[in-house]
Amino acid sequence: MIHTAKSLRAQDGKFENYHYQLEDGEKYRLTDGEVHWLDFVRGKYAIADHFDENIVDSVYTVDMLGLSESLAVDGLAYHAPCLSADSVLQEIVFYTANSDYFIDLDNL
Repeated sequence: MIHTAKSLRAQDGKFENYHYQLEDGEKYRLTDGEVHWLDFVRGKYAIADHFDENIVDSVYTVDMLGLSESLAVDGLAYHAPCLSADSVLQEIVFYTANSDYFIDLDNL
């Protein structure tokens, strides 16, 4: 199954939205706006390299460790730089990234 922005947004509730927390190997199809964002940050941030390595035909295959490591390298916690907070991909990053990598960068 490939998740889409529409299918994940349809599950939104009033409080926590843990359905954005995807597991290793789950797939998400980027929106056109998210693809344009990736074009914009490519070559500037480690998170862009992570997505490039894990996207085929605009479908991202989740790699929780790689996602967390790339955010730590960029010095960011729980959000991808320059990506709208309203985007589903940003929600996936927020809920899926592992906080252990934001505490001790020496473990990378």
